[in-house]
Amino acid sequence: MEDNIIQSLNSIQTINSVVSNMSSSASTSTLSTTSTTSRTFPVSNYPKSKYSQQKYNNNYAHRKENGNNNHKDRSQTNYSPNYSLSQQPHYHHKKRYRDPSFVPREFQFSPKVPCKLIDFVGGVNYTQSQDNGVIFNRVVEYFRNITTTIEQEEKLLDFSFFLREISTHNNSTSDSKEDGFYVKVTQSDPKRFPPDKRHNCLSCDKESETYIFSSLAYPSSTREEVSICHNSWFDAKARSMFIITPKRHVERLSDCNDQEIFSMFLLAVQIIEQETRLSNAPWNGIRFAGMTLNHGNARNIEHLHLKIKINNRDFDHFKNFGWDDEKKERFKILQSGIYKRDERLHRIP
Repeated sequence: MEDNIIQSLNSIQTINSVVSNMSSSASTSTLSTTSTTSRTFPVSNYPKSKYSQQKYNNNYAHRKENGNNNHKDRSQTNYSPNYSLSQQPHYHHKKRYRDPSFVPREFQFSPKVPCKLIDFVGGVNYTQSQDNGVIFNRVVEYFRNITTTIEQEEKLLDFSFFLREISTHNNSTSDSKEDGFYVKVTQSDPKRFPPDKRHNCLSCDKESETYIFSSLAYPSSTREEVSICHNSWFDAKARSMFIITPKRHVERLSDCNDQEIFSMFLLAVQIIEQETRLSNAPWNGIRFAGMTLNHGNARNIEHLHLKIKINNRDFDHFKNFGWDDEKKERFKILQSGIYKRDERLHRIP
């Protein structure tokens, strides 16, 4: 009896030993397979793309906005190449964006006789009584020809308008009969949206803080026939430029009357001339980087506005050597970002 029990125990030990060996062999085989698989198909440890995550978040926000929170419903998913653009209702403000399929039309206009802008308008002290309106009519005819050609003949309503002076000399203090200005008009992308609607017009709302702090006094050479037509400003975002806007709420240069057209560009040179003179600038004459008078969807605000862009170094010279403390303080307030905080000028949702 005892011999049978001992034999049974020995058999059980033998079986357990075999099972243990089989398990060990199987475990070794599994580890070996896993190791081989890991070498053949490595698992990537790279961080997730921020762009992909951002795109996912944008898509999710888009579905949520349209009342579709079911991630299984893909009926509203847009796989077109321009899908990202559809998520940017204000992408026309991103100046670096360019539609590769759009080729803008461009036009350039120059006076019959090359001359600088200040000479073209007759100088800062010009009045129509000096020459029975000869220069006045020349200026109006020049700009009327531009608007007629672009808007009526070429049928373009959305365009950028850029006025620039050129010089044939590297020395900016020298004069030449070949020196002069020209206007370049470039068609705007038709896919861009028009300017945003706002609660109040920046150039018309006299109660807004931005209006109060950005408003500028007229130059000493400005006469009443000019001041009754236009206002002059700092840039609301405190950039290196001055702004001129018609007192009437107009959106196009072609909507201006003859006096408004002439006065706009006369006031522009009067502003630069006074800034140059009061700051005792070391250069001769007036100079500026360019003037823009954009139309249609090329604008950021509806009210027609002439931007007089000044080189940063020149603008700093005007500020440091020509402005009084009150003028400096108002510009500093604009630099603090009051325009973005001005609730009266916020966009209408």
